[in-house]
Amino acid sequence: MSDGRLRVQGIGPLRAHVDGEEIELGPPKQRAAFAVLALCAGKTVSRGELVDRVWGESAPATAAGSLHTYVSGLRRALGPTKDVLASDRTGYCLRLDRDSFDAAHAHDLAERARAARDTPGALHAYEKALAVWNAGTLLAGVPGPFVARARDRFAELRLQLLVEHAEIAGFDALPDMVGRLLAEVPAHPFDERLRGVLMRALHRSGRTAEALAQYENLRRALAADLGISPSPAIQDVYAKILTDDRRTEERRAEERRADERRANERRADERRTEELVRPAQLPPDNDAFVGRTAELLTVLQSSTGGGGPRRRIVMIVGVGGIGKTALAVRGGHMLRDGYPDGQIYINLRGFDPSHAALTPDDALHQLLASVGVRHIPSGREERVALWRSLLADKRMLLVLDNAKSADQVEDLLPGAGTCFVIVTSRNRLSGLAVRHAARRIPLGALSDQESLSLLCTAIGEDRVRAEPEPARRLMALCDRSPFALQIAAEQVVSTAGARIGDLVGQLENVQHRLDGLQLADDPLCSVRAVLSWSFAALGEDAAWAFRLLGVFPGTSVTRHTAAALFGLPVGSAEVLLGRLGALCLLEQEGDRFTMHDLTRVYAAELSGGLTPGERRDALARVLAWYRVTLSTWGGSGSSRRDVPVEPPRSDVPPIRFEGQQDRLRWCEAERTNVVALVRAAHPDGEHDSAWHLTCLMFDYFYVAGQPLEWLDLLRVAMRSAEAAGNHVARAILFNHCSVAYSRLGQNEVAVRQLHRGLELLDDPADWKHRISLLGNLASTLREAKEYDAARGPAREALTLAYREGIDYYVAATHDVLCELNAETGRWEEAMRDGLPGLEYARRSHNHIIEANLLINIGLAQHGLGQQAAAEESFGEALRISQDVGDLYHEGLALFGLARASAPGGVPDDGVRAADLARRALARLEQLDAEEAAEVRAFLAGLEI
Repeated sequence: MSDGRLRVQGIGPLRAHVDGEEIELGPPKQRAAFAVLALCAGKTVSRGELVDRVWGESAPATAAGSLHTYVSGLRRALGPTKDVLASDRTGYCLRLDRDSFDAAHAHDLAERARAARDTPGALHAYEKALAVWNAGTLLAGVPGPFVARARDRFAELRLQLLVEHAEIAGFDALPDMVGRLLAEVPAHPFDERLRGVLMRALHRSGRTAEALAQYENLRRALAADLGISPSPAIQDVYAKILTDDRRTEERRAEERRADERRANERRADERRTEELVRPAQLPPDNDAFVGRTAELLTVLQSSTGGGGPRRRIVMIVGVGGIGKTALAVRGGHMLRDGYPDGQIYINLRGFDPSHAALTPDDALHQLLASVGVRHIPSGREERVALWRSLLADKRMLLVLDNAKSADQVEDLLPGAGTCFVIVTSRNRLSGLAVRHAARRIPLGALSDQESLSLLCTAIGEDRVRAEPEPARRLMALCDRSPFALQIAAEQVVSTAGARIGDLVGQLENVQHRLDGLQLADDPLCSVRAVLSWSFAALGEDAAWAFRLLGVFPGTSVTRHTAAALFGLPVGSAEVLLGRLGALCLLEQEGDRFTMHDLTRVYAAELSGGLTPGERRDALARVLAWYRVTLSTWGGSGSSRRDVPVEPPRSDVPPIRFEGQQDRLRWCEAERTNVVALVRAAHPDGEHDSAWHLTCLMFDYFYVAGQPLEWLDLLRVAMRSAEAAGNHVARAILFNHCSVAYSRLGQNEVAVRQLHRGLELLDDPADWKHRISLLGNLASTLREAKEYDAARGPAREALTLAYREGIDYYVAATHDVLCELNAETGRWEEAMRDGLPGLEYARRSHNHIIEANLLINIGLAQHGLGQQAAAEESFGEALRISQDVGDLYHEGLALFGLARASAPGGVPDDGVRAADLARRALARLEQLDAEEAAEVRAFLAGLEI
């Protein structure tokens, strides 16, 4: 059917068609971007979200620039339907009807089938929905974390449909149904609902022995891998099948005899030891418990040894309110059958504001009393000895909740390896890990899906579905903390007429966010209160450091950043960070320390206890350290040379970079901190810091792209430069703005920015700063194909560079002219500008400009028919680029060598030219460079 619409096939390999003709969606990452937009059809996906969903946590610095290239490629591929891929300042949106995307259509059919389950047409609805899935796996072969999660969700939906279809199907469908269900078991060995419906189908098909074997296989798998028994529901299915089987009586009799033997053996064991009470003290399981699958599996496998060596102690650690106790109790209930001698729960009150922490003596008294000991010794050592003697050869489960330290716990540990202990704490309890090989399970925030499930359970699925965007925002504002989410849910449920969006509006005000996350009728149900209990456990110096971290506007710190913030030596700052981390107020990953969002809000609240001078000095110290660090790199980047200010002094040693690549990696890691610091510096009156720090980030933004974020930062810096009355700084910032606008394809705006900057530099004393603006003006006009207009500013820049006598600028302006002439086929003029520029580039030790000049000189030599000389120039550019790790110019040099091997388009050595071109393509595709398209065209034209 020819209707001009875009249609997308996602079940199986990703394909797209317009008017029946398949369109080429491009390389894997470009296909991943298209898949994300298709899965989010009709919704705007921000550029940052799209980068995260395509690359995940391993996104390179160039991801934003690559994304722009991918979207452009998709628009070209979409041809006349390119308008369906819309973009604005907030992101990208694919306008795709649900019936034009088979995955969305399949999802809709599934929802209709489930809604019709209790109607006469249910069976037909399920068969229709399942028929769509026969094409294969969702988005097969498409990379990226977002697609992977979608693939898992759709696979789970398909399994649910299959099971529900089997539950309502009649006898006619049995043969086909059994085969389909059996095929799912290897991939879902622990799914009891699948096993149950398969057992019933096998039994109804006359294959009762196979049905019973399925139960036995499930029981063994659960016991061996998870240490648990089948649920009562699946046991009931098993029992009903046995009732129908003629051989049931014999099996039942044998089971009764075995039960009696085990009971007799257990009674004999009990008579041989002290008559103990069998405790069953686990608190009720939380019905709102969601997720934590991996952590729960670790608890279960630690008990049984599944997946690794058995551990007799696990420690669940994390910040207050993160769900440690809920996980311990859930795990305890799942393990209960494996510990028939009892389950003990004790709250050690390590961080309880209303009760003193239990001493080991008091805890031992409580433990001995809980197992029925009537005469408890008075001495601590005697209590320990009796406790461990009583538990010898017992299989008992202990949950030691809310431990303050390893010392509080150690005397409570059973000596017997047959017992299992779960400890929860806000402390990392390193002593237990070192001395007892305890396995630590750090507990972080819930996932988005887990948070959504919790809200649906607590508020109601219909209400959450009615406000999807406010619900997602509520999850973020609660930092995906189970405790905070449950408080927020109770606020919505308990307030008449309240909507989720109403609470979100209240929590958006960061100054009052913690006020909204507390219940008026229960002072213990408060996020602020829970955090205050951890804060109260800090020493004076660690508490002071925590307050200062509330002054820092960024999202993470290193020990150097903290040292500058605290005004302390690096070693002393690291000790304080370690103390905060030990109480889970900070989390460490590599050399970086981060806070949960709500913890950071609490720290910001406490920072109000500092004097204005302490806050101002802390911010000034950390700004100075960042400026010194970014100014001390020994490279030749323009971000330093243009800036007419000396950085302030910092007592904390700056980071020393080994080269440009090392510096750029550091900038990527610190980008969010620098942006936050600039925004905080402006209102605080630190105007020189705001514009200077922004200028020093030029090299990073030049390489990484992200022009919209860059422009937002430049606008803040421009206001600070205006407030400081620094016209040179403003001119430099106009120069940087021009580069950002050029990256957005807005060359006319870029030219206007450059002219505004040049107007500020009319004083002869400022003319040296004109050189970079004039060079950028020439390059921008060249990109706009205004070649004649570009020559004037390029020549003026060269004249000024020679007059000022700065080798770098002489080289850079010769490079501008050389590239301009090479691009317009003026080979001899390119040589006249390129050769002297090459000499100055070598004198200034700027390898990137040297490589670029050699490539343009090589192009000119190739154009003049000087093939040997061209190959030599390209070869030298290749060696330089490989030495400094410059993949971009390495790819251009390889492509130049390929073309030099094939003059006039007719290869002298087609095999060598193709090999060089393929190597060039690999480099340029790695960087998502636009020149990759030219290399592909060259390869397509080779006749090998």
